[in-house]
Amino acid sequence: MKTFDSIARQSRRSTTKRPSEIPRSHPQVKLLTAPGSDDPRWQLVQRVVASRSLGRSTLLSNFLLFVCDRYLQGRVADITEQQIGMHVFGRLEGFKSGDDNIVRNYARTLRKRMEEYFATEGRHETSILTIPRGAYLPVFATKDTETPAFTPAMVPAISAEAVVHGIDPLAHPAAIDDALLQAGPQTNILPSDALTSDKGYTSQPEQPSGRDLTYFPLPHRTRQLLNGLAALCLIAIGVLVGCFATRLRPDSWFHRETPTAKLNHLFWSKLFEDKRDTFLVPSDGGLVMLHSFTRQHVSLPDYASGNYGSHAEIANGIAELSKPAKAEDSAKLEHKVSVIAARRYTSIVDLDLVSRLSRLPEVLPDRLMIRYARDLRIDDLRTGNVILLGSADANPWVDLFQKQLNFQFSPGIPFGGSAVIINQHPLPHEQSTYASGEPNDPVRHTYGVIAYVPNLDGTGHVLLIEGINMAGTQAAGSFLLSPTAMQPVLEHASSPSGAIRPFEILIETGNIAANASSPRVLSERIGLPLQ
Repeated sequence: MKTFDSIARQSRRSTTKRPSEIPRSHPQVKLLTAPGSDDPRWQLVQRVVASRSLGRSTLLSNFLLFVCDRYLQGRVADITEQQIGMHVFGRLEGFKSGDDNIVRNYARTLRKRMEEYFATEGRHETSILTIPRGAYLPVFATKDTETPAFTPAMVPAISAEAVVHGIDPLAHPAAIDDALLQAGPQTNILPSDALTSDKGYTSQPEQPSGRDLTYFPLPHRTRQLLNGLAALCLIAIGVLVGCFATRLRPDSWFHRETPTAKLNHLFWSKLFEDKRDTFLVPSDGGLVMLHSFTRQHVSLPDYASGNYGSHAEIANGIAELSKPAKAEDSAKLEHKVSVIAARRYTSIVDLDLVSRLSRLPEVLPDRLMIRYARDLRIDDLRTGNVILLGSADANPWVDLFQKQLNFQFSPGIPFGGSAVIINQHPLPHEQSTYASGEPNDPVRHTYGVIAYVPNLDGTGHVLLIEGINMAGTQAAGSFLLSPTAMQPVLEHASSPSGAIRPFEILIETGNIAANASSPRVLSERIGLPLQ
């Protein structure tokens, strides 16, 4: 397979639409339950959907509404992965869940958001709603009474026999009894006031046993003195350990954040926030392979709707390729191309970037969503933070942001050549175009782009990591993840208020055996428009 960013494309001018023209790739969910239903379970669902935990995501809300609606109407047979994929995510009838796991991905996110709701906004709800793992059937249950504050009087009676046999003395009494029945005869039970009384307590079993425990009292003043001495010893030990460790490793105990670390932390904390999801989207290698057969660029509307993978589109795309072949051979070729187009491939460069990005200290695991490009939705780009890997031929969502960039990708040599980066407004001593594989270039220079721009609603951020081939994408990713390399760029992009303004940088590197050497910045643009 060739590099993911190296296949040529047709001009975007005739195919790219404005964000408002991109079709919504999920239908409006048809509900069977009346909007004003007085069923308390449906009212609970409405409160969860309207909460901050789910309110920003139309897909998550539709997911929960669909499964709960069908459950309350007694149509549990409709609550399957196939039906959810069709009604919530707009998948075609008969789609293969083994090749498309969007329902499972969103189910995991939905479960987290529901847990978040009942732990925060919905903590006073008298009922709870869950979707247990392994299926998509909702479960409505009465919420247990909130656990009151702990007081010594609430400590249950403790069995000395339980302690001797290693049984949890605070376990449920029935569990203790069952365990003791297996272990042997029980001894007396200590009353709960023995835990708080100043007087000691001695067990007096009705039947003598060698396992009985005896508690000997200590004078009240003696206990106070011992407790005070123990506290002083702990404080002294803590001070000594702290002083000793400070002398050996001062940076680890009193961390002094360097300007480089501070700038990089500020930048990444804008992409990984606790109040919105961050979608990390690697490129679509199956799409690149489809390009190599059809020699046609897939527009974003077709990609978002999935029409590009239909049999009719593929047959039309390979018509020229299969002209000399017999009808039977053409049908076989069409089937093989369809299978390739449906496969979910990505490049090793993207996998490495996903791995490194997900380990950044600013990442919030519950808010990080790794999405295959085919599973991303326009709503994600409106409300979330997004990191897109690869140029538009491998990740069509990049097209939404190309028009505002100075460094734009355009098709290179048709069918298999590298793309060309066009410098829309060259500064003095800058080239108007940058391409890989230029004549008389033994180092085989290649190029990448890093762009940091607002999301579609302007409430979050989008980070683009592009290359005209895999080495270019690798160079851009390596530069981005180097705090020292990024420091000058972030300093230039910092506003007087301390915020990071939108920026765009052009990266150059050597391309040796599809691997990037040390990258460097050729040019940068700060602020919007990035020109």
